[in-house]
Amino acid sequence: MLYPGDLLLHLESFATLLAEVRRGRPGAFEASARILGVDRSVLRRRMRTLDEWIGAPLLLGRGSGLRPSAVGVRLAERSDRLVSGAKQLHAEVVAVRERIVIGCTGTITTELLPRVLVELERRPRPVQLVIRRAGGALCESLVRGRDVDLGVVRANEPPASLAHTHLTDDRLWFVVPKAHALAKAPRLTLAQTASIPLVLYGEGSRTRARVMDRLAPHGASIRVEVEGRAAALEYVRAGIGATFLSLLPGHKPDARGVHATDVTSLFGRSRFWIIGRKDRWTDPTVRAVVAQLTSRRDR
Repeated sequence: MLYPGDLLLHLESFATLLAEVRRGRPGAFEASARILGVDRSVLRRRMRTLDEWIGAPLLLGRGSGLRPSAVGVRLAERSDRLVSGAKQLHAEVVAVRERIVIGCTGTITTELLPRVLVELERRPRPVQLVIRRAGGALCESLVRGRDVDLGVVRANEPPASLAHTHLTDDRLWFVVPKAHALAKAPRLTLAQTASIPLVLYGEGSRTRARVMDRLAPHGASIRVEVEGRAAALEYVRAGIGATFLSLLPGHKPDARGVHATDVTSLFGRSRFWIIGRKDRWTDPTVRAVVAQLTSRRDR
């Protein structure tokens, strides 16, 4: 008959209770419940479930006279081995868990990797994915220097002499306050997007360079420099200007208080590449991570 609950948890609870019972003092259930971090009634239910499953009481007597039955003694001997064996098995499984370090941009970190990580954890042999935020030249350098196993970089072409696969192309969104006149424009032009002060990112930002390359000839000006998309959106909500957000396909900006228009056709797409060293590219665990990344890229 299948056990109607978590057998290992209940056996561990019984072992804790038995240790208190053998002290010969009253209050064994209360003390054991405190050690286990549960209510006394929960512990009693666990013991009752064990009794019913085995078909005999594990404990006899009451108060300071509480003692294990012959069945309880036998179960204690067996359960100690079962519980310790299960803990050892868990430790061994964790020890052999495959580990992959990946360097990537904030876009990949927040929009793609959480779901990938969930899928990797479900594998028969889970993969421990260690995420290191690094974009562009730094990410490439970390891959070449063996500091990370895989990288995701944004570039028109993949870095030379590294193994690679195309991940996806982004979508570029122009975001203005919801009450702004451009929120109602049926079709935007470069001149229109340059007509409002911009909230953009620092000098090293690829999105900033991409936007200003097209808009500087139209007189665009940066009013505020920020760090990250969340900060840019807050300035737009406050009515200070407009911003541009690079997002993966299937993702849209947080629409609270703003209006977003897909302007990829005006600025072109930015490509994301998965990169790795050629000596690691054929490793089964690396391939599993690459497969999960590419399978979820457009969802």
